[in-house]
Amino acid sequence: MTGSRTSGLSLAALLCMLVVLPVEGEICGDAVCSYRFVVRRARTMTHTRTVQGWEQNNQVSITNDGHLELFTTLTLDLHRDDANGTRVSADDVITADGVQRNVILVNGQFPGPAIEVMEGVQVAVTVVNQLMTDAITIHWHGLHMRNTPWMDGVPSVTQCPIMPHESFTYRFRAFPAGTFYYHSHMSSQMADGLFGALMIHNSQTTIPSFPLLLNDWYHEEAETIDIASKYNLYHSGAGQFEYDEPSRGFSVDGVEIIGRKFVSALINGRGRYKSNKAPLSKFTVEEGHKIRIRLIHAGGDHSFKVSIDQHALRVLASDGHDINPLTVDAIIVSPGERYDFEVDASASPGLYWIRAETLREGTCVTCSSENITITPDDIVEDGRAVLIYQGSSSDEDPTSQARQCTPDNPCIFLNCPFEGYPEDRHIVCISIANTSARTSHQDDAAEDDDVEEYFLNFGFHVGSNINGHRFLPPTAPLYQSPRTNMIIPCPLENCEQGCKCTHILDLPFNKTIQLVLASYQGQRFGNAHHNIHVHGYTFDVVAMGYPSLDRTTGVFKDSNPDVVCSNEKCSTVTWRQGSPSFNVKNAPQKDTVFIPAHGYTVVRFRSDNPGFWFLHCHQSMHLAEGMAMVLNVAADRHLAPPSGFPKCGNFSWSEEEYETAVSGTWTPNQKVYRRASILESLRDMRRGNWWLQYWDQLQAALQSRQD
Repeated sequence: MTGSRTSGLSLAALLCMLVVLPVEGEICGDAVCSYRFVVRRARTMTHTRTVQGWEQNNQVSITNDGHLELFTTLTLDLHRDDANGTRVSADDVITADGVQRNVILVNGQFPGPAIEVMEGVQVAVTVVNQLMTDAITIHWHGLHMRNTPWMDGVPSVTQCPIMPHESFTYRFRAFPAGTFYYHSHMSSQMADGLFGALMIHNSQTTIPSFPLLLNDWYHEEAETIDIASKYNLYHSGAGQFEYDEPSRGFSVDGVEIIGRKFVSALINGRGRYKSNKAPLSKFTVEEGHKIRIRLIHAGGDHSFKVSIDQHALRVLASDGHDINPLTVDAIIVSPGERYDFEVDASASPGLYWIRAETLREGTCVTCSSENITITPDDIVEDGRAVLIYQGSSSDEDPTSQARQCTPDNPCIFLNCPFEGYPEDRHIVCISIANTSARTSHQDDAAEDDDVEEYFLNFGFHVGSNINGHRFLPPTAPLYQSPRTNMIIPCPLENCEQGCKCTHILDLPFNKTIQLVLASYQGQRFGNAHHNIHVHGYTFDVVAMGYPSLDRTTGVFKDSNPDVVCSNEKCSTVTWRQGSPSFNVKNAPQKDTVFIPAHGYTVVRFRSDNPGFWFLHCHQSMHLAEGMAMVLNVAADRHLAPPSGFPKCGNFSWSEEEYETAVSGTWTPNQKVYRRASILESLRDMRRGNWWLQYWDQLQAALQSRQD
């Protein structure tokens, strides 16, 4: 913005002149791409319109034929007409699954607006918190934040939470290129809708590209569900949003999928609860052409099997990193993972279901350490969208069917968290570890003599934990001085019986770090697949070990023998007889990866990005229960936060200080002068590059007010 300087401008006028570009989904290639995110709550299934100059809000209902109509229970007044029965467009309503509840919006949108930029640009996002009572932070999932680790968005680890009525400007380099997303990292707040796509390009797109954001959805807000959890880290709840043991769903391998009750699933913010006719998201294709779909699992609990009826998926990338293309019928995606795939519109023109189904196969009738028997219950837990060929009528639902898997033409599923399905299902599973990067990124630094190896076990022997530790966050960011970043130290001895503490693992600088991520426990029953996300890094997936499999039933038989428990409780693990072979030449690169139950995944990265980096299970139940830790990489090389970076933490003062204050003998240098405080705050803002071109006007305006 340009214009003459006017020293008489008021502070309010100057604030109103601060303009930031809106998010429009266009690819920004400027040196600095600036955005403004206003975060607030609203109600789903609500419509806003203007009547005779007055804003009017009404609830929305769904008719039996799938149309949306306004209705109101309010008494009519001078500014409210009889809206009942008025039809409105689905484009003007945040419907979610057709059931009214609170939702978090970014710039009035759910999901939040997409950010698309060219690789290497500087991205600046000013987040304005208009939530009434909740603090927030934003994590930029998959980005390395090299040289700006305090922009990673983990509350009390990298920054203070953004309090209501406050704003915070994230500033970072758009790297690496690929499909990513942003989401709240404040408790389980992401589940209330605070997420959106983030796509970084290294070249202009040549075919149409669309994000497909997938998430599980509930009818209670995340905080209510967390408070009610029987496994709450601080205080056990009644568990009314969790399945009873006999009714919990299991995947085909005899592993429990999640304790939380499934309600519905959304694709790009739309879905259906049970059999209602809520509008669904639609993806339009032109016959004979291709589209690229950027699949982003932005949910927090269930893994989903994603497929499109009668269309193959040509997978191009995982977590933003290219792999040698492979054609599959379905992709299994866990929370935090992303997959790019192409769809060739070569089927008969029409409408086709896009399906996202949980891994539920049935319930466990016999569940013991000796025997696990899964009985199918025909319960389908899914979310859907529609693939539409141009020119086809979109008024009705598709009637398409999924492809049948046969002995002569088996189906291929990518990224199964288990080795395979029963033989009579005719499904072939491809492990992500058996894919390959487009180009080799191996260098001399990854030779075995340079490897630092660490074992991290995520088994459930003491609830959600890592090596027996259940994570308690610090009360202030770790970049603050030790006096304020109050942590609960972990005991030096092994946490075999379980301990709650601020679990931090120190890693040396510029070494090849090998993490053996395992999911082992003393008993056969009650384990889970986990999906582990590492902040600040892309890692190579160099190995994955599954438990043995009953080829007839699909149920696992024994834990993978490569790894054994180090103690009776299995709080830690190690190799049985040396490590297996690793693929280090062209391993696929990811930042979020499955750990098979009763198995392991081995990942490697170069510890050349100093900072405090969060490592955690991306299932929100497990994270909330303490399945997390901090990697302290190169402690002597951490960069100090920028000047004026917010601070927070515990506060206490002494009885003597109180008596001094109330007696009126508080010394002058202990008093806080309003004028000095305001000007100091403005100087901090100036150092943070907020209002450089308005600094003189702001200071003059405040000076005149003080005088």
